[in-house]
Amino acid sequence: MKVPKVLKTDNGVLCLLYNSRDLITSNILVLVKTGTDYEEKDLNGISHFIEHLFFKGTLNFPSSKDLSLELDKIGADYNAFTSYEYTGYYIKTLNNYLERAIFLIADMLSNPLFDETELEKERNVIFEEINFHYDTPTSFIFDEVIKIAYGDQPAGRPILGTKETLSKIKRETIFDYFKNHYSKKNTLVIISGNFEEKKVIRWIEKYFNNYSNHKTAIKKNTETYLTPRKINVIKRENLKQSHLVFLFKTEGFKKLKNRRFILEIIKSILGYGFSSRMFRILREELGVTYYLKVDNDFYTDRGYLYIQTASTLDKINLTIDKIIEEINNLKNNVVKNEELEKARSMILSSLFSNLETSLSLSFFYGFNYLLLGKIHTVDDYKKFFYKISVKDIKEEANKIFNKNNLVFGILCPYDLDLKNLNKIFDKI
Repeated sequence: MKVPKVLKTDNGVLCLLYNSRDLITSNILVLVKTGTDYEEKDLNGISHFIEHLFFKGTLNFPSSKDLSLELDKIGADYNAFTSYEYTGYYIKTLNNYLERAIFLIADMLSNPLFDETELEKERNVIFEEINFHYDTPTSFIFDEVIKIAYGDQPAGRPILGTKETLSKIKRETIFDYFKNHYSKKNTLVIISGNFEEKKVIRWIEKYFNNYSNHKTAIKKNTETYLTPRKINVIKRENLKQSHLVFLFKTEGFKKLKNRRFILEIIKSILGYGFSSRMFRILREELGVTYYLKVDNDFYTDRGYLYIQTASTLDKINLTIDKIIEEINNLKNNVVKNEELEKARSMILSSLFSNLETSLSLSFFYGFNYLLLGKIHTVDDYKKFFYKISVKDIKEEANKIFNKNNLVFGILCPYDLDLKNLNKIFDKI
């Protein structure tokens, strides 16, 4: 598989280019090092707020209707997203419309209007998004667990912000934040598709020429201190299920390095696929849950592996007990080579099957380069995963699955006996 090219244009735009004749679509993805981790407490949610507002009008296309019409003219698939350490914007279209896509996204990021009327409407839209999260038990309990895991620092705050913080953000504050966080110095422009490289570089230089070049704000590192396990029980009436999350804190990209791939294997063994341990026991054998998710998230300075599920109301203790039982099995017993091979195959198949579109390639190479300054190829990933041994899995399981890493949250329709819960957790 080809390796993308990284270069800086004459006017200072950092680019990652993946050019292939096999691709029938092209896209531009712009990743900016800004997000919740960069926000002061009273501005929580401003990064996500601004992401929404970029689509509400520019100097060249003064309204959201004008801008969306231009995007629809080129048949664009477009969207944006905000995370803790980055915010992203993309436009995917046919190869012959790539120049127009570059122009449109550069115009959005260089010349936003942040119109007062649109700002107020979008503020209300985000309020409804917050309401949606609150009304969705899976989202709500996960956010609560993150809050107690990291406390009163950006890592423990919601990406959406709160109604209280968003209500106080004014237009001038939006402009100030935009000026301090959107610059060539912290932006990566990724282009994937079938294109002429010289033309693409010329287009980027032309359309991003007015994009800011000032010094940008610096992210504060997250305090990842370990504390004795935290258990949070939240009562909400009229629920038909209890929704629970086990979260085990770990280090971030920079300290974990290739150990993160071992955690991917652990995730796969426990809950990835119908034959995974927890899915087989909780759903197929006991029938106590409908959904189960085992996953991990990594940032530069922190990370975590989590297990999320819901249980019938009379089987909460059994569900928790069985999850802990499988965690202990992984800690105390060596995984068979056959199970390791299955877990590895599932991870690699999922990862590589997603690399068949231009946009997926942009995500694959872009995130790694933005956060780590490295390009990891498909062959690199294969090497990382095939170096993992059953001994590595047991060692890593014993590092992450301990009481000082655990944060547990449950949303249920009645009070739970914390003493009884603590007895169950003492088994870890």
